[in-house]
Amino acid sequence: MSGAPATLRLTFDGLRRSQIETRWARELGGLEAYVFDGGDIGCEDQWRVLSQNLRHAFDVGARRLTLHFPTENANWVADQGVYDRLRRFCDLAAEVGALGVVLHANQFVSLADWPTFDLPGTRARVVEKVAELDAYLGDSPIWIGIENMPIIGAQGIDFDSVFVRPADFAPLAELGSQRVGVTWDVCHWAVSYSTLSAVARLEQRAEPVGPFELPALPVKHLHFASFAGHAMPTWPDQCLEGVPPQNGDIAPVLLAGMLAAALDAAAAEVGEVGVVFEVQEDDYEDRKNCWATYEWLASVSELAARVDCTRRGDDRA
Repeated sequence: MSGAPATLRLTFDGLRRSQIETRWARELGGLEAYVFDGGDIGCEDQWRVLSQNLRHAFDVGARRLTLHFPTENANWVADQGVYDRLRRFCDLAAEVGALGVVLHANQFVSLADWPTFDLPGTRARVVEKVAELDAYLGDSPIWIGIENMPIIGAQGIDFDSVFVRPADFAPLAELGSQRVGVTWDVCHWAVSYSTLSAVARLEQRAEPVGPFELPALPVKHLHFASFAGHAMPTWPDQCLEGVPPQNGDIAPVLLAGMLAAALDAAAAEVGEVGVVFEVQEDDYEDRKNCWATYEWLASVSELAARVDCTRRGDDRA
C-alpha cells in the first residue's frame, strides 16, 4: 500500500442539483456526476444545466469531482453524434476542474444475438475509438477510466461484455496512454467473479480467474457496492446491483478483500484514488444506504487504513 488515502465519493444526477448531498461533500469531499441517457445532453439548455450543477458541486464543498458519461442511447463507438457529445463532455470535465471521466463501452447485445456476436472485433473497434479520443484530448489534464461490466445484464437478457475480465483490458494497455486507465467497479467484478466461479465448480474446473486479480491497465478510479441475486440466461431471477455490503449476497470479507486489492493497485498508480459509492437508494435526496455503507467501510480495519474516513464537519462550507 502506497500513496495518499483514497477519498470517498457519492453519485448524483448531473442534471438534478437536488441530488447533491451537501453534507457528504462538506464532510468527505468527493462527488461523481452522472448523466444517464445520451438524450439528456442533446440540447444547449441541458449542457448549461449540467455545467452549472458541476460548478455548484464545488461551491457546496466538494474537493474532488469526477464525471460519468451516459450509458443508455449512447453508442459513442458507432454514432458520430454521440462521439461528439463525448468529446464535449470530456472538455467540460476539464473546464470545471474535474479529475476524470468514467466511460462504458456501451456495446449492448441482446440474448438472441449473443451467440454470434463478434466480441474480439467489437473490442478492437472500441479500443481504436478510445485511442482517437485520447489523441483528441491532447494535453487535457483529465483521465479516462474504462469501466468493467458484469458478465451479463442485471435482467439476464442482454450483454455489454467488451470489458469484463481483467484480461479483457490488455488491448487498451497496449495503447501505452498515460490518460487511459480502468474504472474498476468492485460490484460488477463481484458479480462476474462469483458467476464464473460457480460455473467452474459445476464443470469440475479450477476457477478461471482469482477474486483479487486486476487488469494490467492502470486502475485510475473505483466504484463500490455489493449485489443481491444472480442473473442468468432463461432464469427468472435478476441481479440487484448497488446493495450495501452488509446486505449483499457475496461475503463481506471477500468484497472487502476485492476493494483492498484494487485500492492498493490504484494507489500505486495515481496516488490518491476515488472510491465512488454506487449504492441504490429509495430516495436519492436522502442517502441512507450510502451513509450505512460508509459506516461499514469505516468499521473494516483493512479498508479504513486505506481510505480517508475523516469527516471534516461544516467548517469547509
